Amino acid sequence: MRCETAFRLILSECLEEVAINHAAVLAGDPNALHHTRIALTRLKAAIAFYGPMVADGEWTRLKAELKWLSVFLGATRDLDVAIENSKGSPEERMFRTARTEAFEALKDTLQSERYQQWFDGMWDWVGSGPWTTTQDRRAAQRRAVPVAVFHARRLARWHQKLCQKSRGLQGMGRNKRHRVRLASKRLRYAIEFSEGGLPADEYASWRIVLKHLRKGQQLLGELNDDEVRRELVESADARELRKRKRKAKRRKEHERKRRSHLLRRAASVYRKVAG
Repeated sequence: MRCETAFRLILSECLEEVAINHAAVLAGDPNALHHTRIALTRLKAAIAFYGPMVADGEWTRLKAELKWLSVFLGATRDLDVAIENSKGSPEERMFRTARTEAFEALKDTLQSERYQQWFDGMWDWVGSGPWTTTQDRRAAQRRAVPVAVFHARRLARWHQKLCQKSRGLQGMGRNKRHRVRLASKRLRYAIEFSEGGLPADEYASWRIVLKHLRKGQQLLGELNDDEVRRELVESADARELRKRKRKAKRRKEHERKRRSHLLRRAASVYRKVAG
């Protein structure tokens, strides 16, 4: 199979998954939202994996729109995870209230013309985007490379990069650790994309790596969930503090006006007393 064909199949599968879950996401189903985010993450991983042969100006535009969409998907999904991890705690009610607000914004996004144009544009790009007709000889040669050859080379490169990035993991700050987690996801999905495209004996060694990646992704994911939950609580506390300050300011202004009003009336009365 040529790389061009494999790329189209992978992205079509991702977009179909988004379409299948669309109605359920709009109905508020947390699982459908989760599957949608996974599908879009796989889509981005596939485009990065095949990047040398498919990157073009239209993808740059579509990628910016996907980033816009991901903000709304991510905000609601973060709250779903926080709710799940806060069952019975004082924060659960707060997270559910915030989830309602975030979900309304997500619904507006998914029902917007902008979203529909992005989704249709993705299908058009996969089928007949500029990358499919570019006359660049090197890009055309890359698209014609057999999957087994390209995947073997690309997986080895991504694996090497992840090994370098993950050194000193325990001493890393959050941003670097986040980059390791994203690189792990991408490599994991790339290995999954490669099943059936690589010889069985060659894929067997990647299957072992895949097993470890899934475990590592789970652990780093749990750590990230804890950090996001803490940020959500801190953000809610900060909003509550601002709300209290605004309320105190309004109360103080009200008291000032009332005091001024009462003093004016009292002064008027005492002027009458003085004759």
